[in-house]
Amino acid sequence: MQILKYEMKKILCKRSAIISLIVLGVYLGSSIFSSVQATWADVADAAGNGISGIKAINLVKNEKMKWNGIVTEKFIGNIIKENHEINSDSKYAGIPKSGTHLSKSDTQLLNMQFYQKQGFMDIQALITDSYCKIHFYDYDIIDSLKVDDASRFYSNRVDYLKKFLASEEANRLTKNENEYLINSAQTLITPLKYSYADGWMNALEKSATVIFALSFVVCILMAPIFSVEYQTGSDVILLTTEHGKKKGIVYKLFAGLLSTSLVYWITICVVFGFIFMIFGFEGGDSQLQASSYGWKSFYHITNSEALLMVLLLGYVGCLFIGSLTMFLSSKVKTSFATIILIVLIIMVPSTIDQFLIQGSFWDKILNMLPSQMLLGWKLLQTYTLYDFGGKVITPYQLLPVLYGIFASLLLPFAYRAFRKHQVA
Repeated sequence: MQILKYEMKKILCKRSAIISLIVLGVYLGSSIFSSVQATWADVADAAGNGISGIKAINLVKNEKMKWNGIVTEKFIGNIIKENHEINSDSKYAGIPKSGTHLSKSDTQLLNMQFYQKQGFMDIQALITDSYCKIHFYDYDIIDSLKVDDASRFYSNRVDYLKKFLASEEANRLTKNENEYLINSAQTLITPLKYSYADGWMNALEKSATVIFALSFVVCILMAPIFSVEYQTGSDVILLTTEHGKKKGIVYKLFAGLLSTSLVYWITICVVFGFIFMIFGFEGGDSQLQASSYGWKSFYHITNSEALLMVLLLGYVGCLFIGSLTMFLSSKVKTSFATIILIVLIIMVPSTIDQFLIQGSFWDKILNMLPSQMLLGWKLLQTYTLYDFGGKVITPYQLLPVLYGIFASLLLPFAYRAFRKHQVA
């Protein structure tokens, strides 16, 4: 155990490690703070005054929770009716909806009107998703709907998907994948259960930012694990002793995996703990499709299950990056070179616009690269599937297994590469 503690101390107490962890904390802290301030900057109170920050979050939470319930046709009809009643209020007549020419009194009246709609704005977003046509998004479509239109709320979702799959935009999908998606849409359990779930939605939206930042930190932490021995000349001592050539290397690898796990889960708990403290834990048992962000998703899961899947996928991704970094560190003489290689292998492909590489084959290749594991929330929102000989599987079925195996295979190669290194 003393050797393990020593190796972990070497990983976590280096100047580069401390600096990277501090930068990670500052970056994620500022990201959460800015989202709290900016996201709710347009919230209005009953008097029409704009508010932001924690006060705005609590106000919106209280208003949204008044509409918690089962999203039946009657429920949608009530939302449409309520919206019409607010719009038809005589005190809002003649006020333009937007524009720089608005007077202070007009702006306040618009804010008062907006305040009355804040409670059902999540459902309004779902209605917009349901009734808008492909490639056409009308934020005010609810104003043109009638109560009787509520009967088409769920059927629109299936019809939209069928029209999308028939378009050129979906030509990258195979026939089996199309059938899989349609079956998923048709078998979704309805009516959905709506609940205030801003905590879960904010956590899911922030997940890619957090996991990507963690992957960079893991890379920096693992890069010197073997290369520092080359740079300091301590490889001569380590590799000329019996335990150094065996147990010493094993402890290094184990310390690398343990450090990766600790940094990952401690950061996840702290960051998402703050998010849930601010926005609340409510809505974890609501279906993903009960939010505009997950309306088109083909995964039949709840918000809490979605976040757990995203975090576990990101964890496997960080373990793979850690294992790959340790392998490269055993082969490359400098930590800087290792970091550059990891960035080229892992990070660069994630910035490639898939429209630049068109074609079903290349699209599938891009969707199987390790960077996809850091984008778990995106995978839940998009129609990403793999068709292997007629068997359709999802990224969450393929990627964890594939890269879990790769990570396991890289460790013995790293062990062998450092052990066979010829000391000067």
